[in-house]
Order: sequence, then C-alpha cells, then structure tokens
Amino acid sequence: MNLGYFSHTNFSVSETFIYDLVNDLSKVRDINLIYYSGRRRGKIDNDFNLNYKLTGYSDTGETLSYLVYKIGQVFGSGRGFRWKSFTQRKLANYSVNKNVRLKLDLAYVDYANSAVLLREYFEENNIPYVVHVHGYDITSSVNDPAYLEQLGYVFNSAKYLIAASDYMRRLLLLLGAKDEKIRVIRYGIDVKSITPMDWQSRLKFKPSVIFLGRLTAKKHPIALLYAFNLVLLSIPDAILTIIGDGPLMPELKKRILDLNIKDSVFLLGSLKRTDSFPILNKHWVYAQHSVTAPNGDQEGYAISPAEAAAHELPVVSTIHNGINEHVQDGITGYLVPEFDFEKMAERIIHLLRNPQLAERMGKAGRINIQLMNNRESRLSQIIALLLQ
Repeated sequence: MNLGYFSHTNFSVSETFIYDLVNDLSKVRDINLIYYSGRRRGKIDNDFNLNYKLTGYSDTGETLSYLVYKIGQVFGSGRGFRWKSFTQRKLANYSVNKNVRLKLDLAYVDYANSAVLLREYFEENNIPYVVHVHGYDITSSVNDPAYLEQLGYVFNSAKYLIAASDYMRRLLLLLGAKDEKIRVIRYGIDVKSITPMDWQSRLKFKPSVIFLGRLTAKKHPIALLYAFNLVLLSIPDAILTIIGDGPLMPELKKRILDLNIKDSVFLLGSLKRTDSFPILNKHWVYAQHSVTAPNGDQEGYAISPAEAAAHELPVVSTIHNGINEHVQDGITGYLVPEFDFEKMAERIIHLLRNPQLAERMGKAGRINIQLMNNRESRLSQIIALLLQ
C-alpha cells in the first residue's frame, strides 16, 4: 500500500502525536509511507530515514491569497473569504500535482485545514483519504465562513474522520459530520519507555509545579502564573518551572517582574521531549490552565498532561475539551473551571501540602494513561481503518 501522509507542518519531534504515528506506520509491513509536508522549505527531523517531500501546498502563494482576500473584502458579501479560499485551494492543488509523483492508494491527512486544501486533488485522482482533526482546525478555524463551507465538503468526501476525544467527536457532529464516519482514537503514549522517579527521591526537591507547552492564549500561562503567585503566599519556598516558548513569552516575563516572583519561576524555553522528561521527574505537580482563547481556539486532547501523568505526577488542569477525559477529578488530579486561577491555586496548595496524596494520585494517573493512551492500540486501530 502506497500511503501518503499529509500535514501542513514539517515533520518534527515536537509534534508528538504526528511524529510517533508516522514512526510506527513507517515500520508496518506492506505500507510504503511517504510524508508530504505543506511547507516549501525548513528542517525535517529524520531520525528513522523517513521518505518525505516538501510540497509547499500550505504556504505557496501566502502573499497572493492575502492580496486576493483584501480585494474581495472591498467588494463585500464575504467575497474576501471565498476568493482567498479558492486561491489557496488552487495553489495547493498545483503544488501537490507537481510534487506527488507516486500513485497513492490512500492518504492520511493531519488537520482538517490540510484536508480542505487537498480535497479536490484527492477527488480528481480517486484517492480515498482519512482526516485526523486535532483542535483549532474545528474550533477557531471555523470563524472563516468559506473554510466552514469547504469543511462540509470534506465531511462528505473523506472515508473516515479521526478525533482524539469524545469532546471533539461532539464538535464534529455539531458541525455536520456523519456519526458513522467518526472514530475516536486517543493519542498514544509509550508509557513503558517512561521511568518515573520514585517519590521518596522526588520529595528531596523543593515543593514544585511544572508546565510544558507552547505559550499561547489557549494554554494561558498567565493564569497559571497568577495561580502560582497565590501558591507562594502559602508555600514561600515553592518553585514553578515552565518549559516552552511562544507568543506570550514577553508578556509572561513582564508579569513575573510585576508580581516580583522572578526568584521562584524558571523559564527554560523550548526543549526536546527527551530533555524535558528528566525535568518533569523532579517536580511534584503538573499544572496547565487551558482555556478557550478569545478567537475560539481550543486544545485538542492535550498530550502534555497525559505525559506528565505517565511520570506519576498528579495533574491540576481545567475542564476543557478532552482534558477531563483523561484527568480524573479527585483520583488522578484536579479539574477547575477555565480562568479560575484561585481554585487552581487551592488545588495545587492542597497537593503540595499533602505529598502522600500527590503520590497516590500520580500513581493512579500513570495506570490510567497506560490504559487510555496505549500506543500499540492506537496504531492497530488506525491500521484497521486504512485497510478498510
């Protein structure tokens, strides 16, 4: 089977759910996998001799499509959105026709945004395709009426739609997808390869909280910072470690200085997973304050809290998208309402003051993730869909 794997981004270990799946699929007998990136240039993490091609289908003509959008807006009646969408789709079709030389038996598409750009190419070449949605592609992206219209065509044309959570399945249904096409397949985590630090050793470090992820509006690191500021009032020697980078980094640094807590907060920037995991092991609590961003953007399944749980860390997070499907409130951690940083602080303080409870929740979390996010199970479910 010649399988084309399409994603608008270059192949990178930072996108865990894509990297692991491509790695696993490329090792399956009788599957010849080719990774087609939507970028024209850039770095590819090619640790296992991945067969890939930079096509440019997602970024070719960015300037032209923006110009077309501005012209269309002058004429009104939503023409800007429609003209931009038309231009992007035609340029994407041109790019893949030029770069995809192999006859594909099947296409696997990450993100509905890519599926919208590539649908006409797949239909014209009689290539059945499966679409994996992840978050923003069925939340903030639907603010564009032309995109929303094209998404409906994708729902009708795709063979299957994969969602990582029941929450996203509901979003797909409400957007008009057919229930019989949707499959909920949760991200896989290789829990067996993760060795948690024993809690006796962990407790030799200061009471600590850690967050790992992009510094964006939907992960709201500012809310986490304000929660931690309240934690310090009760536990002055506590520390907060933040691993990640993003557009909110300047604002985060400013707020740290405003709150006068720079000696208690450590910003480590973006790190590889292999470098992040040993740091996770030296902390007591994982906290992530995910919210619905002002533009409607939402998390998908949120893989970092699940990886933290695999390290036996109790998780304090928000009732948001798929997070409450793998964080069991009162069992593997705590869930609080979005933007309620005071409640988040209360839960973190409770865990830091009761390390035996934190240990018990952390151990329960690892068992839960081992069952819910089994990497082999995810692979077998996806292969079953592809074979159909």
